[in-house]
Amino acid sequence: MTGAVDSFFATDFNQKTISNMMHKVRSGLDSKRDGDNERYKFLLEFIGVTLFNIQNNPTSFDERCIMNIASLGSRFIEEIRGFDLSEESALHLFAYCYRFIIEYQISSPNAISSELLDVLARVSDFEYGAAASQVRYAGHQMLINVVQHYLYHPSLVSLKNLPEVIQRSETERGHAEKSIIDREARVNALAEKLETYETAFNFVGLYSGFKSLKAAKVSERRWNFFFLLVLGAMLLSPVMVKFFSLVSAPVQKEPDLVGFAALAGLELLILYFFRVTLQNFRSIKAQLLQIDLRMTLCQFVQSYAEYSRSAPDGSKGLLERFEQVVFSGIVNDESAIPSTFDGLDKLAELVGKIRK
Repeated sequence: MTGAVDSFFATDFNQKTISNMMHKVRSGLDSKRDGDNERYKFLLEFIGVTLFNIQNNPTSFDERCIMNIASLGSRFIEEIRGFDLSEESALHLFAYCYRFIIEYQISSPNAISSELLDVLARVSDFEYGAAASQVRYAGHQMLINVVQHYLYHPSLVSLKNLPEVIQRSETERGHAEKSIIDREARVNALAEKLETYETAFNFVGLYSGFKSLKAAKVSERRWNFFFLLVLGAMLLSPVMVKFFSLVSAPVQKEPDLVGFAALAGLELLILYFFRVTLQNFRSIKAQLLQIDLRMTLCQFVQSYAEYSRSAPDGSKGLLERFEQVVFSGIVNDESAIPSTFDGLDKLAELVGKIRK
């Protein structure tokens, strides 16, 4: 109840002082013969038994004699050091020892030693003169003071408030559990949001990739359209030049077959490249259409992810078409684009016929 108690009797100095006093008491008892002053012999015997128990159990006396140690501990040690074996000095020291033994007996949970009980039983057999008031105080008022000291000790007061403390702790525990549950719910909600953000972030990256690809394809389509216009103009230019040259030139008897053959070959060659460029332009438009479709599908991918988690096990192939569209490769339709040497065999046959 008292917690950590400061050492008093257990200190080396006080232990040595008490040990020296024990030798004085023994010598005083040895010097008295039977029949000599019985009260004085009892005083020395009481002091000797008390100091013997204190010397053997200093920690126990430190813990159980708190009140008297605080009120007269220092004076008690001074009395021991100044003891001169006189009866008056023995009366004063006896009164102090009696107070310590009474408090020790009250504070002990078990019975004290039989030697202490024997000397306590003989206290009422004698008169103590100047020390009588101390003996009466130790037997009456001091008992009340000791009980008050322990009854209203801060630790015991706290013990009386234990039911209230327990109730308060239960209330606090309920609040703490409720707070923990609320925090756990918030953490779970944040975890769900974080998972949503993670999924959305992943598909935002996919959308960004499609967007970059679309920008590249738009630029490619722009340049392809420009080359298409150039090739169209080149396809018409030789014909227009040849036509105006024929109109403005004098009439010839023989047609310019070599010029017409060269013009036809040039037109066929330009037409071939125009066709390749046109087919590539159509392929780029098809690719842009596919990219736009994928970008549109990525806009509601979060709802798709939630539906995928909640879909029953029996509907595993339900969303395969969606995945095929989003995650499949972009079709270039290269099979429809003529290769560079397509039609050269026909052109070679035509040139051979012209030479013949």
